[in-house]
Amino acid sequence: MLLPKGKDWILTFLFLIMSFSSIVFIEPSPYDFLLFLFILSGCMFSFYRFHTTIEVPFLLLLFFLFANVLSSFFIKNEIRALFYFSVTIYLVVSWLAIVGTSYRYKSKMIEIIFKGYVVAACIAVWIGVFSYFIRIPETETFLQFGRISSLFKDPNVFGPFVIPTAVFTLYKAEVSSSFKKIICLLLFFFFLMGILLSFSRAAWGNCILTLGCYFLFIGNISIKKRVITLFVLVCFGFPFILYVINTPVIGDLLKDRVGIQEYDTERFATQEVAVGTGFSNIIGLGPGQSEETFVISTHSLYARLFTENGIIGFISFCTFFLLSIAKACKRALRSLQQVRGLYVVIFASLIGLTFNSLFIDTLHWRHFWILLALAWCMVEEKTDVSKMDHDAKDGVCFENRSIHYQDG
Repeated sequence: MLLPKGKDWILTFLFLIMSFSSIVFIEPSPYDFLLFLFILSGCMFSFYRFHTTIEVPFLLLLFFLFANVLSSFFIKNEIRALFYFSVTIYLVVSWLAIVGTSYRYKSKMIEIIFKGYVVAACIAVWIGVFSYFIRIPETETFLQFGRISSLFKDPNVFGPFVIPTAVFTLYKAEVSSSFKKIICLLLFFFFLMGILLSFSRAAWGNCILTLGCYFLFIGNISIKKRVITLFVLVCFGFPFILYVINTPVIGDLLKDRVGIQEYDTERFATQEVAVGTGFSNIIGLGPGQSEETFVISTHSLYARLFTENGIIGFISFCTFFLLSIAKACKRALRSLQQVRGLYVVIFASLIGLTFNSLFIDTLHWRHFWILLALAWCMVEEKTDVSKMDHDAKDGVCFENRSIHYQDG
């Protein structure tokens, strides 16, 4: 059962939005269109409500947006700056909408978002893997230089997009039994195949780090179940890896991608110049101006932030990012049993993205902002457990202007 029995239209809408989140080869994407409608619906029907715990992260995001405005006095390309800044505002608003919606649904909303996310990843990976092994003119659209890009513009975005769903299906395999466990494990290996065939080295590093963090946290998984999971992964994982390496069409490109590429030197040189430019322009060059200033993009979230938004933008966003990770970590350790595992997945995914962001600019990745929002979503307290199902059905909406003041 993907959707709750109550068929609440808000949760159904969120599931639909996430199910379209992998179709991003066009701009604006179907995901953007649906999410924009969702944001408007929240304003019209007043189902947003906010907890005092988001005051600090929201203030940091306001500082970040202020840094964008401040640095705009030094832009070279006004049209690009306006477009880039508009996308940033949209993503911040989307973060606020997801967090505001969670007050009503709590962990049920997080589950629905992940289930829709899994549907989107299944579509993207299926199209990508099919295109990789069935080479006909029609499938070449979903490949770039022999690497799966699927419904994305870049394999380096496709690979990281799939990683949180791989970890989520692994978690569901650990907490499920019999048939569901088998399905979730098959999905996990299916997603791993997609990540591997993206041939994105940053995505591989992200995946290894994310899985490592996941296994370090027990969450609500018993040690016995964790040992069984590791045993199954070893038994099926090694033959899978050996098969992949020994497949000529995969193995040759795999060996080539493991080594240093010709453009790596140019990328790192650009990042070095970008950091130097940031120190000489502490207010920043303005949103989206890296491509106007350097030969190639910075290919690093941190270098772009420091160069374009200055010291204020860099510190405010990085602090927000770190606080989001800390919030997810705290909930992974201290939440109620039924939500602890979900936050292990969120925490591990965010840790993986900190590594990925060293080599790719992730600021405008949609799934990045979804994970950042999930870190701050409301979850059940001990007093909520007995009335979880009742709260999900109770009432039609909450008022946007009402903020519930409570320590937490």
